Amino acid sequence: MRKALAGVLAVALAGVMAGSAMAQVPNVQVYFDPAFTQTQASCPDGPPGTVATELYVVMNNWNMNVTGVDFSISYGPALIWLGDNLPDPLTSVAIGQSPGGIAIAYANCCAQDGFQPILVLKPLVLWNCDCNSAPPGGYPVVVGGYAPLGKTQPSAVRKEDFEEFSGVGMTSLICPGTIATEQSTWGQVKALYR
Repeated sequence: MRKALAGVLAVALAGVMAGSAMAQVPNVQVYFDPAFTQTQASCPDGPPGTVATELYVVMNNWNMNVTGVDFSISYGPALIWLGDNLPDPLTSVAIGQSPGGIAIAYANCCAQDGFQPILVLKPLVLWNCDCNSAPPGGYPVVVGGYAPLGKTQPSAVRKEDFEEFSGVGMTSLICPGTIATEQSTWGQVKALYR
């Protein structure tokens, strides 16, 4: 009985540990608001090509002191990239541009606390879209790897030992639309699986 209980407890504990580890995947995400809450947006009012705004590129869940990061952004047809702005140009430097690949390094004194979200870039874009003509699923804004080095995912460098770690590039959506649904009863849903 004790062995069975210990086995069940070990399996349950392993499941909890795996679930919490998966929830902490380091990533780089584009946000449409300065509070870092909106990863989906609609095209602004006004004719396409007349409204400019800043986006917010944020590192999440890196859980280390970050001294450098590299990534790229595919803006798609809904946005026209105008330029990149560093949040603090006095303590950081960038090589490249976000559409093709950008590497950002921080002064040794000013490594970023990856245990909190880190604002790494504020690209300036011109909106070039109309949600009425958006494709199904919307227009994606995709974070990828540093293209000049052939990377497919973003990566960051830890301050203490300059070890490089890979993360995940996230996708944000413009004009995501609605998901088609149909009224149904529980019996009709169960009948689909018979």
